[in-house]
Amino acid sequence: MNRPRLAAQLKALPPFAAFVIPAAAYIASASIEPGSWDTAELQGVPYMLGIAHPTGFPLYTLVGYVWSHVVAIGSVAFAMNAMSGVAIAITALAGYAVAREIGAGRWVALFATLWFAFTQDVWAHAARAEAQDLAVACEAIAIYAFLRWMRSGEGRWFAGAFALCGLAMAAHPNALFLLPGLLIGTLIAARKPSLRLAALSVALMLGALALYLYLPLRSAYVVAHGLDPTVGLQGVNGGIYWNYNDPRTLHGLALELTGSQFHTPGYFAQAFNPLRIGDALWAFVTGTQAQYGTFATFVLLAGVAAAWRRNWRTTLVLCISCTAALLFSIVYPNESDVGRYRLLASWLAVPLFGALVPESEASTMPLLRSALVLFLAIGAGMAFANHRAFFRHAPGEGGRWVIDAVRLSVPAPSVVVTPWLDATSLAYGAYVDGSLPGLTIVSDNELRLDLYRRWAVDHRVFVLVDPHDVGSLTGARDYTKLDDYHELYEVMPK
Repeated sequence: MNRPRLAAQLKALPPFAAFVIPAAAYIASASIEPGSWDTAELQGVPYMLGIAHPTGFPLYTLVGYVWSHVVAIGSVAFAMNAMSGVAIAITALAGYAVAREIGAGRWVALFATLWFAFTQDVWAHAARAEAQDLAVACEAIAIYAFLRWMRSGEGRWFAGAFALCGLAMAAHPNALFLLPGLLIGTLIAARKPSLRLAALSVALMLGALALYLYLPLRSAYVVAHGLDPTVGLQGVNGGIYWNYNDPRTLHGLALELTGSQFHTPGYFAQAFNPLRIGDALWAFVTGTQAQYGTFATFVLLAGVAAAWRRNWRTTLVLCISCTAALLFSIVYPNESDVGRYRLLASWLAVPLFGALVPESEASTMPLLRSALVLFLAIGAGMAFANHRAFFRHAPGEGGRWVIDAVRLSVPAPSVVVTPWLDATSLAYGAYVDGSLPGLTIVSDNELRLDLYRRWAVDHRVFVLVDPHDVGSLTGARDYTKLDDYHELYEVMPK
């Protein structure tokens, strides 16, 4: 037996498992069907090189385009769900690497990583298409690179951290909250970067942000080649999937980049209110308790103290980088899935668990180290067992049922107007998998019947609504009932 070779293989096993086990679970639990709401949009937009809702997520779209055409296994929805799973598996591997960087033993780091990977919030987002997943992967690697720079002083790690921060922001702007941690870390580091290195790093970050030029360029191409089927429908400022907000225009680009129609800039400003810091800290504690349990939360807080005692600089950078986004998550009221803004806060548990008994002290505290490994392994195993329902999928789940119902009820060609929740599913059927040929999908959360009646002069127009939310629709006739929450009306010409 070649003992050195065997020892090397055993050392490689934990990091290999930290990536492969979560990736396998996420891909195996990914649905083949389109979802609804933002999920369906993010499953379909990259495949057709479209433009998503603000802020457009250009890196996610471009990477998703390549992924969904190269990894052509099953449906497009499955491919994009799997891409998110791989992104979160990379995040998990980065968590393992950061835990090792601050001194955790291999098995402590591995089981802390697996516990993170199988918490409810993380797995729920890893098994479906989500732009935040790619952004969090870039952020996690950026944090690892920055910590490597703090320890070694090698400029490539510093530059890489800022480049990855820029890529993360090009995937989702929530990654902007990584910057405070990197900037504070730069100021408090024992070795400061040279002006040349700092300038290069900023240039790399801005270069990554230049990916947002995709939005006006692709929008202009879509319009010039007549790809958006909503062109000609008065009052539609770019159709969903194809040309959201029509960002080839300055006004449309401003809407797309700022999300001002959702009042996002105002809420972003509120996130910097120092009075919100206490709320953010409480959100971290309660979020940790929800994902890991009460006892684990106390263990994690002990990890903060242990890490701070050994290296306060590294600990401060870690904590600020991973939790600053909580400030926005607690003030933004337009988000029904606040958990996706808090994935990095959950990821922070991996290095903090690992900080309790560093590898360098394992020989002096063997029982404590063994107890920690056992505790983390049990936590990971229980998390996996408690959330194995992610593997089960009902036939026609997600948005498939509404696609099938509309296909049986609405003749082509027609325009179908419905709120965002179902519009994204129907757009997937109309523009991605071809199950709704000849239909043009318009997302509108307001019932503007006068406008639709003008469209009805030249098109058959249908409105799909929840009948509990509307009374009589003047100018439209009840066409058919899909279920108790979906009534289809045909709009009469004006």
